Amino acid sequence: MMGMFHSNKITHAGNTAHFDVSYLSSLGPQGANLAQAVLQNCERDYAALQQIFGGITPHRLPFVVQITSDSTGASHSSCLGTDIMVGGKSSGNVDFIRSLLVAESDEVFMANFGRGWDCGASPGEGLSRVLANDLYKGVEPADFVSSNVWLNLDPRPNYVDEADPTDTNYESIGCSVLFLNWLRFQLNHSWTEIVSSGGATLAETYNKLTGKTTALADFMTIINTHFPIGKTYRLKTDNPFPM
Repeated sequence: MMGMFHSNKITHAGNTAHFDVSYLSSLGPQGANLAQAVLQNCERDYAALQQIFGGITPHRLPFVVQITSDSTGASHSSCLGTDIMVGGKSSGNVDFIRSLLVAESDEVFMANFGRGWDCGASPGEGLSRVLANDLYKGVEPADFVSSNVWLNLDPRPNYVDEADPTDTNYESIGCSVLFLNWLRFQLNHSWTEIVSSGGATLAETYNKLTGKTTALADFMTIINTHFPIGKTYRLKTDNPFPM
């Protein structure tokens, strides 16, 4: 997601080696508490992402983080943008707020890493979410879960062989998060292996990872077995694997 900083008065909360954190002053104690929660875990999460992305160090550090009064998740100015806004009133608990910062930070890692990972397209948006969800398991609020949107379609569009050039369509994001979690938790490839095999499409990533050209067929076999078309699904997570 992309956006701009609020012009309201902000309060500086602290900084670490790679993060500088402030909050909208009008948030008061809530903003202070969220900022401290972010400061507690941000370096641990940074180290986890750095390992996944082959040890690279992103440009434009530190991450300049502002806790805002928004309730719509998180955003930054561009895929390379280390200016990150985190909506302090987004639904979910403190760990979900932390996971939102992970999702935006890993988009910056993607942009520096390359290999086809584009935070503005469905595979990249999917990757940003699954990495955040793996670091903070089970914290997604219901309106953040995208897998149901794609599973409940009939027919289910093929976003494996084609990438959707947007990061806001829950139909394509739902396909992407399921596919990437399938690679990680069903087929047991590490995130580092998956990321290093990145391509412009999920099918390209699968081909580089496995040598196979049957990404869609292999993925749909397990999906259609466990989630037959025509039913209504209400998963509470984007990761139902392993199955």
